[in-house]
Amino acid sequence: MKNLLEKKDWYYYIYENGDTIELSVPISTPAPGFDAIHTLTDPEKEEYLTKGITALEERIKDMEMNFTKYVLNSWR
Repeated sequence: MKNLLEKKDWYYYIYENGDTIELSVPISTPAPGFDAIHTLTDPEKEEYLTKGITALEERIKDMEMNFTKYVLNSWR
């Protein structure tokens, strides 16, 4: 079961799903819009748990620019 850990609406959402942490970044284009999903690696997870969201800023930027490299969930 997914538990929301942290969010900044329309910028990022972070979920705990069992032993993993997933980062979801909304991508409004192309239509109809998507959520780019990334499961944090062990080093990313440890850094997030110690430093918070600042540890994932570069990953969020990459997900916004290179969203086709990630799992995409359509808003429809």
